[in-house]
Amino acid sequence: MNQRALSLASALLLASLPILSSAQETSGIEDERMQEIARHNEEEWQGPQNKVTVGFRVLNSGGTVNFSRLGTVPAKTVAPASEGAVNRNYDDGYVLADAPRAEEVDANGNQISTPGGRYPIYTTLADGTKIQVGEGLGYEAGLSREWKEYTQAQLDARPGYVALTNYSTQSEGGAFEKESGMAAGVEMEYSRTFGRISRRIQWGVTTGLTLNSISSKTSGSVTSTLNSHTDYYAIHGTLPDFPDGGHTGPTGIPYIVDGVIVSGSGLETTVPLSQTQDAVSTNNSVAGGATVQGRWDVKGAYFMMKLGPSLHAQFTDRWEMTASAGFAGAYAGSTYTGAETFTVAGLPDGSTPGVQDIQQSNANKFLTGYYADLTIEWAANDRTALFGGIAAQQLSDYEQTLADTGQLARIDLGTAVGVRGGISIRF
Repeated sequence: MNQRALSLASALLLASLPILSSAQETSGIEDERMQEIARHNEEEWQGPQNKVTVGFRVLNSGGTVNFSRLGTVPAKTVAPASEGAVNRNYDDGYVLADAPRAEEVDANGNQISTPGGRYPIYTTLADGTKIQVGEGLGYEAGLSREWKEYTQAQLDARPGYVALTNYSTQSEGGAFEKESGMAAGVEMEYSRTFGRISRRIQWGVTTGLTLNSISSKTSGSVTSTLNSHTDYYAIHGTLPDFPDGGHTGPTGIPYIVDGVIVSGSGLETTVPLSQTQDAVSTNNSVAGGATVQGRWDVKGAYFMMKLGPSLHAQFTDRWEMTASAGFAGAYAGSTYTGAETFTVAGLPDGSTPGVQDIQQSNANKFLTGYYADLTIEWAANDRTALFGGIAAQQLSDYEQTLADTGQLARIDLGTAVGVRGGISIRF
């Protein structure tokens, strides 16, 4: 290369130095800008790590309740003879506790009437005159003047006695199954993200508490065994002839003085019964002999606690999808109520055999299971969002009984799916 060419190359190199220097400076600024954009994007997709949601949930089912051992109605309780003068009530009559009446005792409460004899009954007129208006049958220990039977068959069952019967039924396995309808509830949830799987997907943990109702009721009839227990009370006297039965005590006829009726039923004609039942009694059972009508109801609620891993997928700066699944534990409490009735042919209209009390029991159980949620969330701003999605859960079952009758209810919360929605706050 000659001297002239070398000088030209040197001149061109010196002229390009400012341009190269400017290019290097521009490249450094661009690198810093790109790094700043990357950091901004990283912060944008990372967002707050904590989130609290509050909302509603509606499940397609509140569970299934199987009502079984239905059709058991206990008999009225009757005191044994050893308890002496107490009220004894039956489905077809009664024998009540007897004692000296007010006209039969003195100021100190001592009986002045002749046991089993007659005593006068007086009344005082407005002018102070005391006149006799009747005559009563004196109290006699061991006998009752207050009793009732309804049919002639009660006298024919054992001559010389009044037969009084209590009825009951025993379950023959009657059962109903009732699936609850939709169950609405509320929920509160907390979630926290711990790491990133990719630029748009994070992982974390979700925990929450939900409250849902339990409600199931049914009614119907079941066939049961009809049981009867009959006691016998000795008649102390001769009963009037009533072809259809229906004897009672006390009874009276007009009290007449000198051909004038002083009182329409002042002359007592009561035939007393033994105060206590005879040692002999009769028991009978007829399979399928009773149709029991009933209503059965289970009401309550359960708190479900859930805990499991979660995935958060960020689609845009406003839309996010969250999926979570894991363990669920529920504390359930419910009240089981049962009411059953039956009828027996031959009893008077309006008579209700057996114990008609409503039976009730309470139960509290801890259940285990699983849950799964899938949620879509729309962010209104950096902190607040609205969400909606689907929920699924599976919980175990439990049982509760009515102590007096043994009726059983098995509450199976089972598998349920539904929708959920509400508001979330990030922090």
